[in-house]
Amino acid sequence: MKYILWIFLGLILSACYQKGLEVNQNKLDAIIIGKSTQEDVEKIIGYPVRKTNIGNKEIWYYDFTRITSLPGFDKDESTVFEFNKKGIVVKKYKTQGSGNNNPLLN
Repeated sequence: MKYILWIFLGLILSACYQKGLEVNQNKLDAIIIGKSTQEDVEKIIGYPVRKTNIGNKEIWYYDFTRITSLPGFDKDESTVFEFNKKGIVVKKYKTQGSGNNNPLLN
């Protein structure tokens, strides 16, 4: 009976949907504003999910969505890096992700 409970609990915890690339705090801390380059970010985190250009800045987004079967463990965020025209990080932050209007994340 005890093993059945553990198997059932494992199935509940493993039942989740994930999309994108999660950037943990250690990786975010390794990127230094005013010093790290685009190459550094790509080496530490990987290739961005999407890129845009606004004015003289290039912006990289690392979107991440996780929906679990347990309340409180869902996550929808974007980690964002802004680069100047020389490819140096000028800003980094996390924001609410797009979520694609998924009602499970609301």
